[in-house]
Amino acid sequence: MAISVEHNIAPEDLAKVGDLALLAQVLVAGQRLGLHRSPHAGTSVEFSQYRPYVQGDDPRFVDWKRYARSDRLHIKEFHEETNMHGTLLLDCSASMGYGSTALTKFRYAQILAASLAWLLSEQHDEAALVAYHSEVDCHIPHQRRSHQIRRLITAIEGLRPAGSTAIDEALNWVGDVMAPRGMVVLISDLLQPLPDVITQLRALRARRHDVLVFQLADVAEATLPFEDAVTLIDAEGGGERLVDVEKVREDYLKNRTAHFDEIRALCLAYEIDYVTLQTDEPLDGALRHFLYHRTHALRTQSRQSRAVSGVS
Repeated sequence: MAISVEHNIAPEDLAKVGDLALLAQVLVAGQRLGLHRSPHAGTSVEFSQYRPYVQGDDPRFVDWKRYARSDRLHIKEFHEETNMHGTLLLDCSASMGYGSTALTKFRYAQILAASLAWLLSEQHDEAALVAYHSEVDCHIPHQRRSHQIRRLITAIEGLRPAGSTAIDEALNWVGDVMAPRGMVVLISDLLQPLPDVITQLRALRARRHDVLVFQLADVAEATLPFEDAVTLIDAEGGGERLVDVEKVREDYLKNRTAHFDEIRALCLAYEIDYVTLQTDEPLDGALRHFLYHRTHALRTQSRQSRAVSGVS
């Protein structure tokens, strides 16, 4: 099926296209107007070298400590660095395989991850992939090579949902292997006990990573629209239970809301960007949010670099 480059492509149309690379290109093309490619190296400022002061130079960039030692005025020069180290952390547990609409949560996550990888590539950032369930299933490290995007999308396409969830172990592993001050994008349904999720997300923030969480949900999970008695199957544990939906719906929705409200509140408290996505919604909003988050992260890094370098 041919799909045109446009905004807000419906998930049911995305489901008709099997080529993940094509889907990513089409979705990114629809966002291209939101991309800003600097003619310089970037916006994160790093110290480069000293040079003698000349009349007209901004006195803010004078190194006064150097002047005190040498009695000569020197200017600090800086170069800009836009390249980010972005790590896509993709939940491949069995619960992600659920779907009541055109796309399962996992296929939706695959399309989102591939599109984000393509956006990172468009911006000349270094992208990496960590896919996990009960353990890390796949790791494509950061590389700045022309074929990196193909490696990432091929790896994402080959993943399948299976097994239980161990998000805490995956996040801990990422924290160990990633250099500080990167960007981590977690794509998951977050159907795991709260402490396991938040503890490791806080650890990433402590290492000065910018963290963006995309929490995926299927519309049936969010509303429990079934009638009468149904058999519910634990996708990760394998257990089955016959339930009367009318009797359990209110408590189920209350508990679900409380779980995600608490995650949202804690993410806000620890400066973790948290976005809820439903699989019957177009992906455009998620991509726009990612672009906004990336811009904000670069500005934050720029301010931190200036502070470290003594530039006001």
